[in-house]
Amino acid sequence: MGDVEIDRYALESAKLVLDQALLNYRAKAEDAWRRDTGIGDPCGRTLLRVMVENAVGAALMRVTAEDADAIVVSAQLLDILDSFTELDVSLSADWDRDYVADLA
Repeated sequence: MGDVEIDRYALESAKLVLDQALLNYRAKAEDAWRRDTGIGDPCGRTLLRVMVENAVGAALMRVTAEDADAIVVSAQLLDILDSFTELDVSLSADWDRDYVADLA
């Protein structure tokens, strides 16, 4: 396995980890946003409930913004991975396997 394959494998692994983390992050944020806060309205708790729901909503908006950034990073990693194919082709073009310099 050459250096190109090792680097490609590392990038593919990083992209998979990023994509999986992004899915988990989204799922947890959606779950938190949809979940009942457990704070009802009786006896002056309305303000507390509104504050908690606003905080959860703000967190969801932040997750959405970070989600968009992570999607951009994931797309850039995919572009880099696509360029590895072009690199492999350009490195192997006109390569004479019978002529290999022994630098040892």
